[in-house]
Amino acid sequence: MNSDGIVVFYYLCGMKHLLAVIVTAMVLVAVVTGCGGAGRNDARLVAADSLMHDFPDSALAIVEAVNAADLTSERDRAYRDLLLTQARYKAYITATSDSDINRALDYYRRHSGEREKLTRAYIYKGAVMEELGHPDSAMFYYKHAEATAAPTDYFNLGYTKMRMGSLYCDYYAFDGVGINKYESALECFQQAKELTYQHKCLNNLGCLYRENNSQKAEQLLNNALSIAQQYNDTIGIIDDSHALIVLHYYDKNYNHALQLIHYIKKLGCPTDFSLYTTIANVYSRVGLPDSAAIYLNLALNEGIDDDEKRLYYLESLSELELSRGNITESLRLNHLYNHISDSLMSNTEKLSISKTENDYDFHTNNSIKTKSQKSNRLIIIFFITIIILAVLISLYLRRIQVYRRIVGELKKESNTHLNTLNLLQHNINKLKIDDRQIKSFVNKQLELLREISVACYQEPQNKLGKRVKHILQFNDQNQEEWIGLYHYIDAEYNGIMSKTRENYPQLNDKDLLLLALSCLGFSYIQIAMILGYSNHTSVSTLKKRLAEKMMLDGSLNDYITAMSHS
Repeated sequence: MNSDGIVVFYYLCGMKHLLAVIVTAMVLVAVVTGCGGAGRNDARLVAADSLMHDFPDSALAIVEAVNAADLTSERDRAYRDLLLTQARYKAYITATSDSDINRALDYYRRHSGEREKLTRAYIYKGAVMEELGHPDSAMFYYKHAEATAAPTDYFNLGYTKMRMGSLYCDYYAFDGVGINKYESALECFQQAKELTYQHKCLNNLGCLYRENNSQKAEQLLNNALSIAQQYNDTIGIIDDSHALIVLHYYDKNYNHALQLIHYIKKLGCPTDFSLYTTIANVYSRVGLPDSAAIYLNLALNEGIDDDEKRLYYLESLSELELSRGNITESLRLNHLYNHISDSLMSNTEKLSISKTENDYDFHTNNSIKTKSQKSNRLIIIFFITIIILAVLISLYLRRIQVYRRIVGELKKESNTHLNTLNLLQHNINKLKIDDRQIKSFVNKQLELLREISVACYQEPQNKLGKRVKHILQFNDQNQEEWIGLYHYIDAEYNGIMSKTRENYPQLNDKDLLLLALSCLGFSYIQIAMILGYSNHTSVSTLKKRLAEKMMLDGSLNDYITAMSHS
């Protein structure tokens, strides 16, 4: 019953005439009946929906208090099922069944006038499938939500894109798609002026950029921190500060990391395993092992109930032992860390979430074509053709622009290296150096750069990457060229390759190549491409294993430095 009905009731009950009382009763019946009619939903459900964003626990309590059997309309029952699923998800209650959201979804599919609720039903159907361990199905329903949402429904569009970005980051090999989804979500939340979800997107983007672009990662995380401070979100402030500590830790900016740790302590450091291990790592690196041990014990008290936490703990414990000077124990723990990490990597299956998204787009396009054949074919086909041509032309022009930029950069880089090598060749000839192997190596590198330049200009764009990889990657056919590289390194780095092969006969060709590339300062990504690895994080493991194989006291980089100056 709404407030107008109550006012009418009390007003009319104040009359003494029987006719007035009868009229009052009729009004009440009409109002109560109207509460469940087609025009409006049950007032309790509407109230719960209004609390959903800021107070999901209160919304859940209201919805659970509404007995489905007491609701007279299918519309209200569907609304209750939707709100119940949404509130449980927001209250972090893991779903065990999709029966509630299925009933809501079935109703809203049959009633096209409820577009916003249908969008939400698709979103939370996807969320439930994700919790039930079916990420491919989750992507399918998120795509439905994206297609159903109104163009100006910025909140639901942003939330859908954010959920898809999370799926890509959790189940798909890193290729930038997750970043694109989060950036699209951020734009939608900015349109909707939703600071809370802008903060979430900025935080996630900062963590995603942390490995490849630390400057941009710091900017994004600082923006997230600014928003969290703006609306006094203590948990958000601590999460952003934690992410910045990790960023500064890997960039070796320990003073900034310590400042943020002190800032978090003033706020009241929460009981968080990951945060404790991060603080312990920073204290170990700055030479405060006793402080590091305190936070590592706090992390241990939180419990190590999965392999991921065990890895974090072993990494922090290794750092602590290294800080104490126990190098042997630190190496043992690091070896155990690598063993567990390799085991997890081999057993982790990367799900192709993009296949589900592409399949959805494919079937959606087919459905559009089928419907167009049943109605005004000529008009619809004409407009679709215009749209497709515009999209194709736009994509074609964009691809040409990107291709030209890539080729231009490669051309510029190739010219720089060609000039350097030509100068080197000239100096070799001028100084009358008779080392034919060095001259042969330089000439081969010139030919290599010429071959790459030809590939840039003549190969189609989609074949260019494969061609350059084929040219660069180490294999039996170009093994002699890499051996030529060793002679060049010997000349520049105090005979390190010859001495290493003599002192460590157990090393194979790939071990020597890894050492050579490390001497020349190649990045992890470049080394991974040359050795044929798809994940550049494997290079760190390869370096550690090579140091262990050579039984070095320090790292491979320490060995290179020592040999170069001996």
